[in-house]
Amino acid sequence: MPEPDSKQPLNIYSKKGSVTTVRNPVRNKILQLLSDEDSVSFARIIEVTGLSKSTISGYVSSLEDGGLIASVHNPDDGRKKNYVMTATLVGSITPTSHNGTSEFRELIRQAYTHYDKIDYKQIIPHIIKVALSEAGINIDPILLRGGEVLGETIAVYLVADTLEKTLENIVEFWHHYGFGEVKLKSFTPLQIEIYQCYECMIMPKGSGKNCVISKGMLEAIFSAFYRERVYVEEIHCMTENFEYCCMEISEPTGTAYRN
Repeated sequence: MPEPDSKQPLNIYSKKGSVTTVRNPVRNKILQLLSDEDSVSFARIIEVTGLSKSTISGYVSSLEDGGLIASVHNPDDGRKKNYVMTATLVGSITPTSHNGTSEFRELIRQAYTHYDKIDYKQIIPHIIKVALSEAGINIDPILLRGGEVLGETIAVYLVADTLEKTLENIVEFWHHYGFGEVKLKSFTPLQIEIYQCYECMIMPKGSGKNCVISKGMLEAIFSAFYRERVYVEEIHCMTENFEYCCMEISEPTGTAYRN
């Protein structure tokens, strides 16, 4: 049943070949928590939402009934349950009165500024993203997953025995395929800089962090290197008037870097 009109973002989830939408901010907060932390206890949901046990019980039940989450055994206490996501966030729609004409013009201007010979085929993905943004549609979750798939595919070629060699391979790959020029910023924390970042270099200034595909690729590559789930945070982006994009890789607890 469709949810009532609202100024709240409408999140779109894919599950078992079907699509469902969630606008309620509490339900979306619970789903985001499960997405971030994988397996979450009932107590943790109460802690994050700040709501009562009875209220959260109702929200959790509705999400279970909708097939968006499922219960699993709590590894720390067999008598209790944890909850996991069974759906995938594919995008969101936010009501907007935004007019993107100026952003389109800025995108084309940036393309002329940064490319000697502009090839409009190269900026088609950017144009699509700006057009969707104008309509209030955010497809970053899909782009992130696309980056993860690409990263999982190329990780077998880039991941080496040492972090230094893995970084060298990443630098070479990014340069060879025109994704940008990668430089190591620091080992602790592990941060890399991406100059001339193709993904965001011509995006309108002030459009927010745009390196979603790169983020997904790096998460997959470094997860393969460390052999466990690794997250990447975009610290700043060229669209925020920085000279380069900066990515911070959250290394697993207890690791510095492998020599």
